[in-house]
Amino acid sequence: MRTYQMDQGWYFAVPDDWAAERDSQDGHYLFYPPDSDLTLHFTPWRVEKEGQPAPAELMIGAFLRGIPEDAVPLNKTACRLENFYVKGFAFARKERGQKVFRRLIGYYGPGELLSVGIFGTSETDCDRAVGMLAGLQKI
Repeated sequence: MRTYQMDQGWYFAVPDDWAAERDSQDGHYLFYPPDSDLTLHFTPWRVEKEGQPAPAELMIGAFLRGIPEDAVPLNKTACRLENFYVKGFAFARKERGQKVFRRLIGYYGPGELLSVGIFGTSETDCDRAVGMLAGLQKI
């Protein structure tokens, strides 16, 4: 396993053969296995005003605006992280004639939000990837 440090002190470990990319312009991190369409997309956010962290409600509100109405809540225990609230959702969409499964998880607290998107054509692979979030750390 290789551990990657993301902005704002977030750490995530993936198997050695997985690829990792960072979009320095947008601050996104992508992780994906070889020979698969599974992708994990991480976006860390930190918001302060005059040195004070934004309220947690503001952080989760920003995350929830991107959740489709037909998404169903995920089991929070599958992706919890100490000292952070979490909300997760699952849904699927037809794209280019193929069903794509999505898992969207938001870890939030005052001034902090880590938005995680998991995308793939295998629902089982997406659910396994949610389980990988147990190794997520914030230092």
